[in-house]
Amino acid sequence: MSFIISLYVQEGIVMASDSRLTLTHTEQRGSQQVQITVPQSDANYKTFLAPGNIGISTFGAADILGVPISGYIESFINEKLSANPVDVNDVPKMLLDYFKSLSQVPDTGFHVAGYSKKGGKLIPYLWRIILVQDEVKKINLPDQQGAAWDGEVDVMTRLIQPVGLIGTDGKIVPLPPSVINWTFFTLQDAIDFAIYAVKTTRDTMRFQTRFKTVGGPVDVLVIKPEKAFWVQRKELHAEDNELSF
Repeated sequence: MSFIISLYVQEGIVMASDSRLTLTHTEQRGSQQVQITVPQSDANYKTFLAPGNIGISTFGAADILGVPISGYIESFINEKLSANPVDVNDVPKMLLDYFKSLSQVPDTGFHVAGYSKKGGKLIPYLWRIILVQDEVKKINLPDQQGAAWDGEVDVMTRLIQPVGLIGTDGKIVPLPPSVINWTFFTLQDAIDFAIYAVKTTRDTMRFQTRFKTVGGPVDVLVIKPEKAFWVQRKELHAEDNELSF
């Protein structure tokens, strides 16, 4: 699993994700089957920048027949999006068709974001794709700001949903809600919230008795009408502790 988040504000779109790749397998222990989930890598890419300033993030199953899904996404970008200009609104269906054509369709979802020119104006679009449900759904509404996240969403859901305390009489006493006013988010606010959301999910799960399926560095992509760039992205590097002879 993973945690990805996409925010859309007047200035641009922000996409962020964690970096953990976990492996799950089942072991037979006596008469019982036990499911084991272990972190395999904290260097997995889940957010990608495609030609045309189109962002793609993935969540859910992270492999296909034992091969990390990141390689398949890069192949999709190279094969389908690099040769000719593609409108961001065509990518969700292309992505769905590409992965549905594979010998094994993973239980995976995507966010796809970018800008499309309508009536001479660049309009932001954010799409959610769920492979196993054949779902392609537009998330953002015209001239509105907001956010969407997928994957391990329970931590953030508990933080922003209305809650209450159980009183001595057994009745629930609602706590005063503190809403997040997406309407007034600037692009910097969106970047800060994206990093906060991924880190909060990651750090909360660290202390909980549960599978640690969110972890590693946070990658953050910004897409503006005229350009796209990485705010932060992990880079390949050599180990710095090699022995010298």
